[in-house]
Amino acid sequence: MSRDQWRERALNVLVTGGSGYIGSHTCVQLLQAGHNVTVFDNLCNSSPIAIARVREIAGRELHFVQGDIRDTDALRDALREAQAQAVIHFAGLKAVGESSQRPVDYYDNNVGGTISLLKAMQEQGVWRLVFSSSATVYGEPQSLPLDESHPLSATNPYGRSKLMIEDMLRDVAGSDAQWRVALLRYFNPVG
Repeated sequence: MSRDQWRERALNVLVTGGSGYIGSHTCVQLLQAGHNVTVFDNLCNSSPIAIARVREIAGRELHFVQGDIRDTDALRDALREAQAQAVIHFAGLKAVGESSQRPVDYYDNNVGGTISLLKAMQEQGVWRLVFSSSATVYGEPQSLPLDESHPLSATNPYGRSKLMIEDMLRDVAGSDAQWRVALLRYFNPVG
């Protein structure tokens, strides 16, 4: 397939948390593959420098919207402005130890933010979602190596927030055949 043919198949993708470590690397790959990218991020775990570096590395422009994942109106506006056809969802608080000290913040941001995102996506008719989960949803390994059939049992608020979101997404996908949802579980940020 030629580059021009590929660009005809390019998607408009909203990337929540797209200026973070995993999100920014994903944005580079999306841009280099010819997709149009809008990053939605509140910069609490990153810097605007990451967006500049993505543009530089990819050699393409992307749109940046500074906003909080819990703001349904801002998400709706970003989806509409981007004419988004898919979302990759990286936004969230991410420190396992900190989550035990601030569990309410983690549930509010990670779970509440995902609910806001799903509402905005439904309202805008965006039905494709890739969710950045975590291997923490497996809890203490019962056997090794771990695979996707391993029982799920998170042991900290961060992992439980990811597991709650996974459960919500399974329910959402089961409620309407239009939804296309993928869950990614990393063992480390480089994964």
